[in-house]
Amino acid sequence: MASKLSIIGIVSVAVVTGCAEPVEVEEIVVAQEDDGMVLDITVPQVEGLDGFNEQAMRLGEQLEGQIRQSEQAVEEGEADLHAEGVLSFETKLLNEKVISILFDGFYSLAGIPRTVHYKETLNYELQSGSAIGIAELFEEENYEDDLLAATNLEMEASGLKENLSFPFDQVKEEQQFYLTEQELVLVFDQYEITAGSMGTQEVAIPKSELENLKDVYK
Repeated sequence: MASKLSIIGIVSVAVVTGCAEPVEVEEIVVAQEDDGMVLDITVPQVEGLDGFNEQAMRLGEQLEGQIRQSEQAVEEGEADLHAEGVLSFETKLLNEKVISILFDGFYSLAGIPRTVHYKETLNYELQSGSAIGIAELFEEENYEDDLLAATNLEMEASGLKENLSFPFDQVKEEQQFYLTEQELVLVFDQYEITAGSMGTQEVAIPKSELENLKDVYK
């Protein structure tokens, strides 16, 4: 049975220009157990953003469902090692224009001594309440070449490039990212661009290097 949801607190507040109320990011416990099987899943909720709450809850509930289903192997005597699932989030940017959230999670399935790490992001423009994809950050449609060049430059500077599983030659339309005050950070899951032993990866690109970035995101 799914755990009952409970609001445990407001973790950050910012005043949004033109709005009567401040933006409140509430931390919701989706599941929390530590009796053999481990579940520790929290997600954000923000009112007034189209689809934000549903997407955040879906991430939490999908992980909970996966872990509970896997744990049945232990309950049925088919595995000794319990399942575990953890998901948390961090508000990377919250100002009068934008909210940018990074989810950080990991899980291990029952009977399998291997932990999988992953990250997800949600980015929204506050005035419109709409989600932001990577393409919406830029003034021109042909942003890919400049972003690709900047990404490879940062990969080389950090030493990540020499550990890539294959050349990084395309920024996908569904590329995960988050924003900070100074940077656009591309996010990659475990196994996505490097060997699994290296975990998840992030590539931070200074906004000053992205000429076509829209003013609202600078």
